[in-house]
Amino acid sequence: MSMKLRSLNGRLVSCVATLTLIACAGDDASESGSGSISASGFVTSASASNSGGTATSGDSDSGDSGDSDSGDSDSGDSGSTSSDSTSTTSDTSDATSDATTNPTGTTGTSDSTTDATTGSSGSDSDTEGSCAEVKVEAENKKQPADIIFAIDNSGSMDYEEGAVQDNMNDFSNQIIQSGIDAHVVLISNNDICIAAPLGSGQCPNDNKPPSYLHVNDGVGSNNALNKILDHHADWKDMMRPDGAKHVVVVSDDNSDMGAAAFDAAFKALGPSYEDYQFHAIVGTWDVGDVFECASDPFCCATIADEGKVYKQLVNMTGGVLGPLCENGNQKFGPLFNTLSMEVVQEATIACEWDIPEPMGMDIDFGKVNVDYIDGMGGVNVIPKVEGADNCGDLKAWYYDDENMPTKIFACPALCELIQGDAQAQVNVKFGCESIIPQ
Repeated sequence: MSMKLRSLNGRLVSCVATLTLIACAGDDASESGSGSISASGFVTSASASNSGGTATSGDSDSGDSGDSDSGDSDSGDSGSTSSDSTSTTSDTSDATSDATTNPTGTTGTSDSTTDATTGSSGSDSDTEGSCAEVKVEAENKKQPADIIFAIDNSGSMDYEEGAVQDNMNDFSNQIIQSGIDAHVVLISNNDICIAAPLGSGQCPNDNKPPSYLHVNDGVGSNNALNKILDHHADWKDMMRPDGAKHVVVVSDDNSDMGAAAFDAAFKALGPSYEDYQFHAIVGTWDVGDVFECASDPFCCATIADEGKVYKQLVNMTGGVLGPLCENGNQKFGPLFNTLSMEVVQEATIACEWDIPEPMGMDIDFGKVNVDYIDGMGGVNVIPKVEGADNCGDLKAWYYDDENMPTKIFACPALCELIQGDAQAQVNVKFGCESIIPQ
């Protein structure tokens, strides 16, 4: 090796961050980082360097047998930071770095690096970085459920109103007991009053935020869909960005608003509304069906009109259709059980994570990074944006509150990817500057 190369090696400590972003910054070093965002929105490469300072993590200036006092390697080509070298005394031309010092102070292979979280060794990461990054696995939770009920309050619905009231707590309890955080909105007049634990039972104010909201307005025979949209300002704060949206209508009649018109208007409320499911407990036939009326006169008299629009919406969104009356019976208990099971089965991984507590360090929220580990073990570095409005098509993340963060949210494009991966894992890393899309 020439003296010029040895001199450069002695003056400059550089490191290359892998996709796990074990970045570099000395105690007195100035940090710089760069990364490129791929077409998928992931960071495909990143690097960080320090200059004028002393490396403080994985540095080979001390503790390495055979190293000179100046930190020069006894063997290796300049500009390289890792190799397959297993000894500090190797003179072969393939050796490109110092032997790595493990946490116990003994020398080992330079393919192994110290994990800043556990102190264990890992492969394919640089060992000369000084920005000691603490990695914590975020806890995956089930996707929350945001459920909107609109109940027909017309005079012919007295029995049905009571059945809804009697079954609402069992419905919500089954969802909650499955580990899903449910928010329930009821649009109805005070003919329905929901008791504890879902509601307070103190009508006309049986609200129990944040889990239950009663929008006190009478729903007519044909305007349930209109009422849902008209009261958006009242119930929108109950909805979560990553909550699975469910709409339930109970009526003995049909809707004046068409299925396509409601579908378009509901989806236009925001990105999280686009994949909603519509469920209905309505008449599946009416007096016009002579055969059904002849065989089931009780239900024929109970159903004012077939809920054709609601049936269309169920088919469009893959929801649950329950008959308001069948074979002379109105069995709301089994119907509400079916609805709750549909909500539970459709729940996927939530696209939000509580910010975990890194052991032994204070959190600098400007130095947080997120990795998505897919079901095949691939590590994808996720860039950060300032909020939901900045997501666009990026597979990115953002804080719930930039000033006082408590949660990390996935942008819609990333959320869709994660929810399609049953083995998805998210790691939150502390200590290095957040990667920002360029």
